[in-house]
Amino acid sequence: MSTKTKINRRSFLQNVAVIGASGAVSGGTVLSSCAGGEKKNAGLTPLRPASEVYIPELGDKAVEGKPIKAALIGCGSRGTGAAYNFLDAGDGLSITVLADIFKDRQDACRENLKKDKQNEVADDQCFLGFDAYKKACESDVDMVIIATPSLFHADHMKYAIEQGKHVFVEKAAAIDAVGYRTFMAGIKMAKTKGLNVVTGTQRHHGRDYLASYKKIQEGTIGRITSGNVYWNQGHMDFKCRRPEWTDMEYMFRDFFSWNWLCGDHIIDQCVHNIDVFCWFSHLKPVSAVCMGSRLRRDTGNIYDNFSADIVFEGDVHLHAMARQIDNCATNIGEIIQGTKGFWRSSDMSIHDWDGNLIWQFDWEATKATYSQNDPYVLEHMNLVNSIRQGKVIEIAEITAISSMTGIMARESAYTGKAITWEEMTNSDLSLMPKELHLGNTDMKEYTTIPLPGTKTKPC
Repeated sequence: MSTKTKINRRSFLQNVAVIGASGAVSGGTVLSSCAGGEKKNAGLTPLRPASEVYIPELGDKAVEGKPIKAALIGCGSRGTGAAYNFLDAGDGLSITVLADIFKDRQDACRENLKKDKQNEVADDQCFLGFDAYKKACESDVDMVIIATPSLFHADHMKYAIEQGKHVFVEKAAAIDAVGYRTFMAGIKMAKTKGLNVVTGTQRHHGRDYLASYKKIQEGTIGRITSGNVYWNQGHMDFKCRRPEWTDMEYMFRDFFSWNWLCGDHIIDQCVHNIDVFCWFSHLKPVSAVCMGSRLRRDTGNIYDNFSADIVFEGDVHLHAMARQIDNCATNIGEIIQGTKGFWRSSDMSIHDWDGNLIWQFDWEATKATYSQNDPYVLEHMNLVNSIRQGKVIEIAEITAISSMTGIMARESAYTGKAITWEEMTNSDLSLMPKELHLGNTDMKEYTTIPLPGTKTKPC
């Protein structure tokens, strides 16, 4: 792992999620407590001041205001889904530009938007090719929705900011060190220009996660001491190669199977869970030691299992487990332990160390209060609200930190080495090919499976 000059350690979230006391805590949050009354917070030591606890005000739809036009970059299933989520977030919203490298995906997205959402996109606003994202960002829109393979997220986001657009960009923020630094530069530029960046880590907008975050910041579980996060599922979707596809077209259409496009699933999927711990703890990652392998996967060159020990400042350890193998135990969620008790996402509850239930999120009361509870819609609602109200929300850096944490774990698994934050963030690691095209290529460059360590010599 090559490194460049060292940088001083700094408080990496010092400017994140601070918008002032007004609007910091949602009055609409619905909680349930076994302690009852305001006395339930007596004697608690908050982890962060209330003015630094950002919880967006989210109703059933975005506030009224100026019409907002969006460009969609990446017209596959997630891109089309994100476009639907944006249109469902409120009134006066439209998708006016589409960009992709494949015409069939663009055509399908365009047809579905017209059929399901009565949203028509003009012929001259449909762009194709690897530079289509630039044309979309340069068009007459207020914001862009980026749902391309993760390799491109940082470059596309930064270019959109350079063109003066607000951004919704899917996770991960980046899958290599160069992409991480590009994304962080985009965030800094967005702040300077007064632009918003919201990422597709939708737990940040789930009413249950927001309420849990608030309780933990109030000190309900005490000082955070450790965590366990999981994304264990069956196989991930993959594409079987068609005879008419070139090598590169096949990989782009099957991008979840290739580490140079998706970053491997400890970033592509488990980033959600790692992100919850980074968000709730506000601690800086220090190092990672990770194991992983391919046991059942037959496609691409990514692993199908990981187990990582990630050390955060203060010697706080996070165990992150990710698996994509059929007919195995599944678990997607998070557990965070503190000096006074623990929180778990499986039932959104907090218990003390004697096993007593201290608090639990009340979904029934929430559903009686709000009709819109889909976090995929709520994240777009928050972005639209911020644009219309002239606010700048600073939450995207957490996704960048979480993505880099996943990168550290992946590189540790691939190499067998302990990877530090300074080493990884300063490295020259880039997974971007020298040339982007849709033709054939030397597949040996892409099909090599990373193997850590060295083989023991036989007797």
